[in-house]
Amino acid sequence: MLFPCIKLLVISIFTASVFPPFALLTKPESSAPMLPSFAFSWYYNNDKFAAGDVVSIKVKVLGRFDSSKFKHPFDPNITINNRVGNSSYISGVSSFFDDDFNTWRISFIPIMAGSFNVLITDENFNVLDSSLHFHVIPGKMYPGAGIVSWMGGVNEFVAGDIATILILPRDAFGNNISSEAEKTNFDDFSVSSTTLNGSVVSTLNIKDKGWTNFGYLRFEFVVATSGNLLLQVQVQNQSLIGVPMPFRVIPGALDVANCSVSWHSETKSFQLFSMMEGFIHQHDQYGNLVPGIYEFDVEVVEKGTNLSMPVSDLVFEEVSHGIQLFTFSLMEPGNFTLLILDKQQNILISNVPYDFNVYIGYCHGINSVVNGSGLNNSVAGEVASFAVFLRDAYQYPSPVELERLQVKIWHEMTLQQLQATVSPQKAVNGTYHDGIFLTSTPPPIVHAKNKSNENAGFRTSAFEVTFVPEKSGIHEITIFCGNIALNDGHPFRMESRAGKVNLSLSGIANITQKVAKLTKNELLVHLMDSHYNPIMAQQSKLKLEMASLNRSGFRTTMFVDNNDGSYSCSYLAKDVGTFEICASFDGKHFMPCPIGVNVYTREYFPQVFNDTVTVWEDESTAFDALENDYFAGGNATVLEYSAPHYGSLLQYGRLFRYTPYKGFYGNDSFLYTISDLNGNHASGLVNIAILSVPPQLSLFPSQLQGTEDLVSPRYGGFSGFELAYSDLTENITVILNAKHGTVFLSPLIMQFWQSPGCELIVSRENQDSGELSIHGCLEVINSALQAIQYSGTENFYGEDSIEISTMNRNGMNNVKVPIFVDPINDPPFVSAPPFIFLQDSGDDQVLIYDRKRDKFDFVVGDPDLLNYPGNRSHFLVMFSLEVSSGYISTSLPVDLISTTELKFKTSYQWQPLVTFVTISKHFLVKAKGIRFRGTIDECNSIMEQLMYSGDKHGDVLTVKVNDMGSYGCYPNCDQMTSMPLFAEATINLIRRQPMSSLLAHTLGSAVVVEFIALLFLGVVLVYFTCRCAVVLMREKRKNEIQNIELTQVGTSDKQAHNLLDSSEGLSWITAPFNDCCSTRFFSGRGQALSPGSHSPTRTRESSEQNMQRPSLQLQQLSSDDEFVVSASSEDATA
Repeated sequence: MLFPCIKLLVISIFTASVFPPFALLTKPESSAPMLPSFAFSWYYNNDKFAAGDVVSIKVKVLGRFDSSKFKHPFDPNITINNRVGNSSYISGVSSFFDDDFNTWRISFIPIMAGSFNVLITDENFNVLDSSLHFHVIPGKMYPGAGIVSWMGGVNEFVAGDIATILILPRDAFGNNISSEAEKTNFDDFSVSSTTLNGSVVSTLNIKDKGWTNFGYLRFEFVVATSGNLLLQVQVQNQSLIGVPMPFRVIPGALDVANCSVSWHSETKSFQLFSMMEGFIHQHDQYGNLVPGIYEFDVEVVEKGTNLSMPVSDLVFEEVSHGIQLFTFSLMEPGNFTLLILDKQQNILISNVPYDFNVYIGYCHGINSVVNGSGLNNSVAGEVASFAVFLRDAYQYPSPVELERLQVKIWHEMTLQQLQATVSPQKAVNGTYHDGIFLTSTPPPIVHAKNKSNENAGFRTSAFEVTFVPEKSGIHEITIFCGNIALNDGHPFRMESRAGKVNLSLSGIANITQKVAKLTKNELLVHLMDSHYNPIMAQQSKLKLEMASLNRSGFRTTMFVDNNDGSYSCSYLAKDVGTFEICASFDGKHFMPCPIGVNVYTREYFPQVFNDTVTVWEDESTAFDALENDYFAGGNATVLEYSAPHYGSLLQYGRLFRYTPYKGFYGNDSFLYTISDLNGNHASGLVNIAILSVPPQLSLFPSQLQGTEDLVSPRYGGFSGFELAYSDLTENITVILNAKHGTVFLSPLIMQFWQSPGCELIVSRENQDSGELSIHGCLEVINSALQAIQYSGTENFYGEDSIEISTMNRNGMNNVKVPIFVDPINDPPFVSAPPFIFLQDSGDDQVLIYDRKRDKFDFVVGDPDLLNYPGNRSHFLVMFSLEVSSGYISTSLPVDLISTTELKFKTSYQWQPLVTFVTISKHFLVKAKGIRFRGTIDECNSIMEQLMYSGDKHGDVLTVKVNDMGSYGCYPNCDQMTSMPLFAEATINLIRRQPMSSLLAHTLGSAVVVEFIALLFLGVVLVYFTCRCAVVLMREKRKNEIQNIELTQVGTSDKQAHNLLDSSEGLSWITAPFNDCCSTRFFSGRGQALSPGSHSPTRTRESSEQNMQRPSLQLQQLSSDDEFVVSASSEDATA
């Protein structure tokens, strides 16, 4: 009995391993076809591969599978390390699903070394398989992918030191290669040094090489050449990553035996009373110039006697780095030997003793004359000459021996030195100018490079110099008389032109014997003289001719000078066939002639079009560069291709696989050449755009902590966020968002943080969404991420996440960081009006609240319940209802029996429920107060059923809610309790029927009208009161003025009679009345009081004088405009 059970268990385990549980199907509906099952395995059961190998997964179909019965084809996805399809782990993912199920497979190329799991999924067929694993080892070493560096970072040496470089070898996909995985041929590596401008200094000899314990290739070599140099490291003609590497070599110690002396002129003849000038080159043992002034000893010994000559004015001076100039005067003629040495070490420098001769002469470098046609221009291959006339300081001829005159001629570009012949100049009659024979020997002819002391007795001041230039271009000529430089030491510049065209050395440089019809083809002709000098400006003498009889289908153009000795022209064939052409110069044909040219249609030749490929910086891509090219027969092969600069390139037949080097983004390219069936070649260019991967969070916390209704963290920001991106200068964007809260940056950190030069832009485009956008370069973004703070929405607690979206110009990445918000205990609330009008239904009991009837809220609640993660029935509160007089009653569910308490009029204490009757799982209670422990929903349901019975005038209802200290975070915080929080509301219950709305509006309107009327009457009363006051004030002022006038009338009679007798006084008397009395009284005829009087109007000064004179009263007697003036004084009356 036990054995069948074990057998059944084994079969079950085997079935579960072959058929994943996710791939098993439940019993399908009768209308849908039954889904098949699939099994996956490695071909040949091999799960170990090398990077770059083509790997295949065998797909086996279990059961019947008819693709026509399914809406979607079987197209599974392959996932490695949570990345679907092509990634930095695998590339070239492809599937092969044809009619033969036995050949079904999924292929890919692993590109990263390591061990990986494979996840195969297909949602349409319920496939989820993770049973496959594989291991990848690095591939073969790719020369250009290795990384070179200085050992220990040391790149400054002293000449003679041993320098060490380390090379980290990698395969084409950037995987490090160890010594066990690769048999390295060290002879393929070459190390050389160049100057900063690129000229090669030396090829360094590698002394030691091998592997280090850390997987690096080690090369040791001796640095000998001093200066600021660049190190070049190549393997198989490909430069490694990191080269050229700058390094500096300091000269070593001075080596006296290796020092040398040079002269301004290569001569051993010095003119008497001239200065001997020499340059001592201070070298170390490797020939590097050593800076500074080293104290050498200089001795001059006379030949024959071996006596040391005194040198009194010897001067040393450093003229350049490691070179010092010494000078002293030559005061005695004769033959001497110069010694330069270090007496302490008794070591001579390398090229001494130096023998020299001091002769008696008076040649002047500026007064001497040099002229002739050969001094300015010449023709290559032809003899050129110029004359030299030596003069002294007084313009007299200064004859010297022939061997004293030295002539140097060298090419400016190639520095090739010409051999010049110096001879005495002959006069017209065949004699020599200024010739002085010290012996009977005839004058010699001396070559500049082959001087002889024979026949030294002949002296002259006129010389002829002949030479034959071979190279065209600029030559420099210097002339010395002994050690005296002519032309004040400045060289003469002579231009040499090319000679005649040499047809045997000239001819057609490029000729293509297969050309396309109706295509312009270029022909290049080079013209050379006998010394291989390019000849220019001869295009008019060149001609391209047809040697065939049929010339109608052939067209040529004129030759164009390329200014480098080459001439180009083009020809075009209109018909298919064979043509013969010849090129000629000045009527003479170049050989070979004729040249056969075969003309084909354009379809005969391949046509290559440039390609553009894009790839992510951390991935690899494969492409067919020949896919868009044309070639005859549909078959072509890649002959060669160049190596790209910033990535590896592998060839798989017609496919190229390009993998950018790690850390590089931008543009790269390479050239390739193809050959078709006819042997025709064509070249094309592939442009590769390496896209930078969107910024990624390299570091971020796995869990964040927050607090409900508080900013988290309280001080600063969350730590642990760091962004990685290739381009340190590009501006990128980071968007922060939280589903149940708001993300912002700590203002305290941002206030004291200074930007290092890159601008930081922080914005919140949509206030409703809460997305925070940060824009800037990588450094400022990472600094801003350290100031992230979180604040949840009101009363939110529990699980939330901060979504961080990083973007660049190529794409976006998303990462969600979870955050748990700890709850805090929020107080409950009671939402109720201050009074409720009870509807009188005629019964003793009245329903307090009716949701359909009443427009207000009468509910209780707790903010902690909004985000309660558990069942709402577990969130309990203590709820109580109590009236001051009367009773309340309601129906409670039986679940509340154990927690229900009542308060009666006869007692002020809460008493537990003792007796009850249940009907339909509810029981009815009636008391002055009711209290129980239940859910918020139960409390609100009971409030809607609450009945009141009692005093007809009304009552006061008190509602209390106690949360019992619960946080509301079930079940994670059962132990988290705080002090109980409660809410209380007092509601006035009013039984009297309130006034109707119409009556209330009417009374209100009447009150408003009454108020407006009283206000209007008050304004009218105030207006008339003010007006009466103004009138009374005017009357009072008028009476005061009259009283003042009457008191001033009592004056003497004499003054009154004087006033009546004079007409002037009459006019003066009328003035005050004109000012004080009504204008109507003095209008009309009353103004003609006295024809001879002045105007009745007076000034203010006269008015003031009038107040001092007697006041008179005027009375109108009749209509004849006559007035009687009476004085108020007693004398005037008498």
